[in-house]
Amino acid sequence: MCYIGKSVEKIDGLAITTGQAVYTDDRDLKDHLYVHIVRSPHAYAKILSVDKDNAMLIKGVEVILTHEDVPKTRFTIAGQSHPEPSPYDRRILDEYARYIGDPVAIIAAKDEKTAKKAERLLKVEYQVYSPVIDAEKAIGNETIIHEEEDLFTHFDFGCMPDKNL
Repeated sequence: MCYIGKSVEKIDGLAITTGQAVYTDDRDLKDHLYVHIVRSPHAYAKILSVDKDNAMLIKGVEVILTHEDVPKTRFTIAGQSHPEPSPYDRRILDEYARYIGDPVAIIAAKDEKTAKKAERLLKVEYQVYSPVIDAEKAIGNETIIHEEEDLFTHFDFGCMPDKNL
């Protein structure tokens, strides 16, 4: 409470304004890995399989993660407060892609070139669905965006995934 109504000097303000601040991209860490996100080309699809065998044979590829390799914990990306009132409907990697660009896999490799080469060798099999791209047509649409049973909210505000609400 001692800062209310008072000017507070930003600790790193001078370094930022003079160009001396160091950011993550400014660092060249020894033996670091480059992380590349493989993204869905589909607006709405179920990921049936990801064949990563050939991609893993590339020298310099350390790991390729899919929805089968990560925790199934749900979170929200709204980021307003805690407890966040928005639906907890996201996973780090999900078995469904719900928009073009939704993450499908994560590749960690020695450099960007190696990671992109690995991406070209991934074989992702999708079951493509009709996307719901109109909010007014979403309510009661035959395409249900979230059919999962483990979605939740901290507050009852009328979230009805079975109706796309």
